[in-house]
Amino acid sequence: MFPMANQSGQAKSPAALLKEMLDSVDGARLLRVLIYGNPDPDALASAMALKQVLEEKTKGGLKVEMSYTGAVGRPENASMIRLLKIPVSPISEAEAKDADRIALVDSQPQFFTDFALPRCDIVIDHHPMLMERPAAFADVRPGYLATASIMTEYMRAAGVRLTRGMASALLYGIKTDSRNFMSELSQGDIDALRWLRAKSDRDIVKRIEFSQFSRESLDYFSIALVRRRFVQGVMFSHLGPVPTYDVCVQVADFLIRVEHVEWALVTGVVATELVVVFRNDGVKKDAGYLARTAFGKIGSAGGHKSMGRANIPQKNLPNGLLLTDNKGLEKFVLSALSKVDPVFAPVLKTI
Repeated sequence: MFPMANQSGQAKSPAALLKEMLDSVDGARLLRVLIYGNPDPDALASAMALKQVLEEKTKGGLKVEMSYTGAVGRPENASMIRLLKIPVSPISEAEAKDADRIALVDSQPQFFTDFALPRCDIVIDHHPMLMERPAAFADVRPGYLATASIMTEYMRAAGVRLTRGMASALLYGIKTDSRNFMSELSQGDIDALRWLRAKSDRDIVKRIEFSQFSRESLDYFSIALVRRRFVQGVMFSHLGPVPTYDVCVQVADFLIRVEHVEWALVTGVVATELVVVFRNDGVKKDAGYLARTAFGKIGSAGGHKSMGRANIPQKNLPNGLLLTDNKGLEKFVLSALSKVDPVFAPVLKTI
């Protein structure tokens, strides 16, 4: 199992954790910070902060490059990269092999089901702890709403300069993963926000926020509204083929804000995968657990209490079920969920 830096009974200070992380890169010349899949604000901000901390504390002896294994999907993510001039680019499995060290932020090795990790040396994340795989240094804190909050602690412990751009990135990372600060913030999240707010550029944050939707994505909102099913607090909509899973995320974020909606469930087909996105109102619910329990054995699945996602390859679907069979996919998803939580059963009856 990971040697969890922040999972032991004895809490370690940020300074002690920083020293352990720096020890894990001793002698390395090139470290790659990998973001799983499509980069989101929390992952981008965390990768930026880790890059600055490692490069400054190793006094230029370590080169740090930031990469993602998927594609930039949501307009706000592209806007964030452009406005903050974030040096991040896509990476192939072959390119990842040239690194002396590999660090993961806002993810864990088990997320990389479609990307062969050549190694894993550093893990910094806020998702619930998953399976075991060795890492020289790992700091996983499920109690935090954002990895950006954890990285803010490392920035402060390292004593590195906090630019307005970095503060804006970290603040926006926390803002998005806390659903506009509506989720229950941990003390670590609160402390990070207090430090970042006065130093961030609110105009840039607003410009990123106002880039959330592309004109093309509006068509999928139309599809979602036409196909929506609402029964006893559950709003469900299957979009059919979509260009990226971010479309499902955007629609789910919208539907959970509708009056009386306690669960928003949006599904879509991306290339050769079925994508299932969960959102809930945060009241005694756990979307991540639901995703893992219903689909973890046949795909990549996980998340937090209020947000979750599952990616299921065509080859793992029941025999005879095709990604073009909209009604069949709806029944499959709702049947699997109903076995975990009966709240989805009434929606299944409407199919």
